[in-house]
Amino acid sequence: MGATALVGRCMFAFVFLASSLNKLQTLSDPIAGAATLASIAPRLAAARALFRDKTGFPLWMVLPFTDRTLLTLAALTEGIGAALFIADSSLGAKMLMLFTLVVTPVMHPFWLNHDEGSAGYQVDMIMFFKNAALFGALLFWHGTRPAVVGSRRVGAHGSTNDSAGGAASRVKWE
Repeated sequence: MGATALVGRCMFAFVFLASSLNKLQTLSDPIAGAATLASIAPRLAAARALFRDKTGFPLWMVLPFTDRTLLTLAALTEGIGAALFIADSSLGAKMLMLFTLVVTPVMHPFWLNHDEGSAGYQVDMIMFFKNAALFGALLFWHGTRPAVVGSRRVGAHGSTNDSAGGAASRVKWE
């Protein structure tokens, strides 16, 4: 099952890894980077305004970053999370969940577009629910992993690399 799981993680993480590399490559080009930042600026401004309206203070007090810095941080979180997920790291899955949870409602707010027949509405709705499904898959992956109790990692069938036995007693399913 090890090779199958690795191939599955690679295929799953490819979406995030390719997207991250594309964002970073686009930001490195002054013209393409400026166009990308101009296209996402209204959605980031709307998210900042919503945060201010709901909390009573501006988001820049919590996250004092420019749009370029926010996009770079998001791309790095996405890329590093994907690489760690491929390596079977729980931290990678958590980074991808954080990325998806924060970015999805900001970048794909289909409910704000009242023209349900428009292409923008359809694309945002599809992307929103695709990201929700990816988040659900990551949540499932994380929830089905055994928590390691002790210093040795326990395999899928409750066995370890040692011959001490009692491995099943060290697995705690969360």
